[in-house]
Amino acid sequence: MSFLETFRLELEAISPVHVGTGETYPAYAYVPDFEKKEVHLLDPGVLLLALPEARRRQYLEKVAQGPKAAQDILAYLHKEGQLPQEAILRTLPASAAFLKTIQEATQEALLEWRPLPRSPLGAYLPGSSVKGALRTAWLFWTLVERDQAATFDEREGVWRLKKGSGDVHVRPSWNPSLWENQAFEGVVLGYIREGRRGMTLDLYQDPFRAVRLSDSAPQETFLNRIGVFHPQKDTSGLALLAETFRKGSRFTLGFRYHGGLSRHQGVSMPIPPKDLQRALREYYTKVAEWERGFAEEHGLKNALGVYEELFQRLKDPEVFPIRVGFGSGRLALRLALLLPEDHPEAREPKTRKTVGSANPRDGFPLGWMVGWIHR
Repeated sequence: MSFLETFRLELEAISPVHVGTGETYPAYAYVPDFEKKEVHLLDPGVLLLALPEARRRQYLEKVAQGPKAAQDILAYLHKEGQLPQEAILRTLPASAAFLKTIQEATQEALLEWRPLPRSPLGAYLPGSSVKGALRTAWLFWTLVERDQAATFDEREGVWRLKKGSGDVHVRPSWNPSLWENQAFEGVVLGYIREGRRGMTLDLYQDPFRAVRLSDSAPQETFLNRIGVFHPQKDTSGLALLAETFRKGSRFTLGFRYHGGLSRHQGVSMPIPPKDLQRALREYYTKVAEWERGFAEEHGLKNALGVYEELFQRLKDPEVFPIRVGFGSGRLALRLALLLPEDHPEAREPKTRKTVGSANPRDGFPLGWMVGWIHR
């Protein structure tokens, strides 16, 4: 094995994917074209400079009244051909559910939408988001393969690793703090150290320092509606608007593994790509099985179609599932599969986020992909 190995991580989205940036585009910064099913993203500063004085004053008055009024004035300007072309930054296609949400919005609606990470060339899938999903699967794999249980000692404020007991491999406190969560990863992955001031994280020993992922190349996107499904409640009024990658989008990320770091004790443990693939396959398959059971119980037909496709693709032993981005849910992110059944984080969530439909029951789950690692 060489010191530095280079691979390609190939991913294909089998449901829409959204990775948040923390930014939002407000209602005064875009205007839909309902006939063409697209949305023009605007530069408000350029718009203000380009509008005649009377129209500029009218626009600012409407913006001050709220999101719905801002959308109304922009729609009027667009219909009348008075929207300056130089104010349009770019144009994105939009789903019927997104456009319907805008059309039927009330005065109380915020009408802001969340963009994907973007370079000057277009929207891309960040390697950091994918690496976080790899890390979660490896934490699961490490505990299960070693048959270890991590238990938090609340009296001393430290994690302890012991022999596993059944399916329970993580016993946190009832309300874990940020430090407790960080220390959990340090204990399981072997980069926590005891110093003069107690336990500290030695980030130079973090084994994922040996795993490097590039960002993907830009991909086409469109604007979509994310809803919340609840089996007993009408949640059709709960909606987020977001830019998503389409189902079927394919991504290629550079994957570099510094095997020499683990051999020369530069990090706490090796993460061979083949073992990482097995970890991803083991962990996210279990998450998908759990979610499929919920979809079967409540008749979520489009969600079941995603899981059916996922399990069909997994007939290839080289393919693994992975869940990336917003809407992944606590089942995927918080190792709920390894917790005691009575712990709050292990309880079955009462809601699910779905995308692409005005009726949340008919939406698709977010963030599911299949992937493979090869040279």
